[in-house]
Amino acid sequence: MIQFVAILIMAGVLYLVQRFIYMRNWAKKLEVDIHFEGKEIFEGEHGRLVEIITNGKRLPLPMIKCKFLTSRNLMFDNSTVNQNTDNYYRNDVFTLGGREKLTRTIAFKAYKRGLYNIKNAELVGTDMFFTLETVVMYKLYDEIYVLPRPLDTSDFRNSLQWINGEIKSKAHLIEDPFEFRGIREYQPYDSMKSINWKATARTGELRVNMRDFTSQKVVRIFLNLEDSGVIKKPEACEVAIKVAAGLAKNFTEEDMEFALYSNGVDCLTHRPIRIKKGRGKIHEQEIYRALARIDIEEPAEDMMQVLGQTIQAGDGSMCDYYISVNSYEGFQELLTNYNDMHMDYLWFYVMTGTSTMGISAQLLSRMIPVRNWTM
Repeated sequence: MIQFVAILIMAGVLYLVQRFIYMRNWAKKLEVDIHFEGKEIFEGEHGRLVEIITNGKRLPLPMIKCKFLTSRNLMFDNSTVNQNTDNYYRNDVFTLGGREKLTRTIAFKAYKRGLYNIKNAELVGTDMFFTLETVVMYKLYDEIYVLPRPLDTSDFRNSLQWINGEIKSKAHLIEDPFEFRGIREYQPYDSMKSINWKATARTGELRVNMRDFTSQKVVRIFLNLEDSGVIKKPEACEVAIKVAAGLAKNFTEEDMEFALYSNGVDCLTHRPIRIKKGRGKIHEQEIYRALARIDIEEPAEDMMQVLGQTIQAGDGSMCDYYISVNSYEGFQELLTNYNDMHMDYLWFYVMTGTSTMGISAQLLSRMIPVRNWTM
């Protein structure tokens, strides 16, 4: 009996000693790093999140819980999401030996465009007997852009072919000496500088180089997300954003100079989107990121109030493309003024139905209906 009591006392002392040690030391030299692998992906693609927990002391940690919040639009493998909140609560459990570093990579699928981040993490530690839980908060930050997937359907591709033909046929064209298009027979009006002497020697007849042409037309994309209806149309807004991304991709491939303006609100600046004219892949990525940051939960501002001066500053050297989820009277008025000024424009109308009642024949001739154009 005395031995049993002695064992109980020793066990109690051991329990209290280890509890004291863990209370004072479990969080020392304990580090956490959580970051996304890569800074941007397109919606629908898979990404990876990396968790790194480092225990820099000799004391082993029998259980560590790592908790953090991220968006429910990043669906992790084998996870469930509470549909009543915009956040997804992650709770991972680790065991760490003394002076051990553990790295875990978690796959996820990006379901919706946006800018997503991780701001903080909590580490919950316990003692050897799992009777003690203490929490330490770690400040960290990492973000990932989920870019809108450019619209790519057969109907949209056909529209782009027509658009590119329209721009090139109406643009002021100059010969580009760096764009080689082929070789043809010499004509009396050809310059001697254009003669291809190697081809001439090979064929025995004069041959000249054909050069392609460069368009001087500047393209502007106006994305109108103003939704004045009683029933809101978030799905139509998302399709409109995809249309804008598809146009940006097309104009980059065609090496055109283009700009993007929208009354949609940037989730970072809380102001309408304005990306001035530019060209190339870097400009295209800037457009994609701006589109990713549009918060359709925040009401879009009046198109003419925020972009009226920009719209009216257009001239004959520009070709404008409007994308709209609505056909309200004020917007049709804007397009009618374009017709009156003989400005080049097209209107992508993201329709939730099939009726075009209330739209004038004049505007219908410049309208491209977007009906059920899904990815």
